[in-house]
Amino acid sequence: MPRKRNPQRFTTDEAQTATLLVTEGSSFCRLERRPYGLYRYPILQIGMCDREALLPAQRVFRTKIIAGTEERIQCLPHLFPPDGRGRWWLRTLGTHADRVVDRVNPFLTTEFKRKWQQTKQRCQ
Repeated sequence: MPRKRNPQRFTTDEAQTATLLVTEGSSFCRLERRPYGLYRYPILQIGMCDREALLPAQRVFRTKIIAGTEERIQCLPHLFPPDGRGRWWLRTLGTHADRVVDRVNPFLTTEFKRKWQQTKQRCQ
């Protein structure tokens, strides 16, 4: 039977994810129309040209890295094949996004925490 991880200790993936959130991340509200009303979800998103740099955050977010294409060149062609017209994205939303922020909270800056609180209030 595997040992449980101590919840007070942090992994290197969590520390790297917090750094990526502060430097490359963004947070905003997503509005969805449902037959029974409108719902708003807070979203955490990290976008980068280098896919390998997102791998630690992928393990913390527990989601897949997706490719987002665009009209203009954003990355070097060898980082986003074939022509560099796009970026790699990683997103999580709702309660899971809130749990990720709570987990990496000691590593986040006060400015990022303030922006996240504003985003959550806007999504209420």
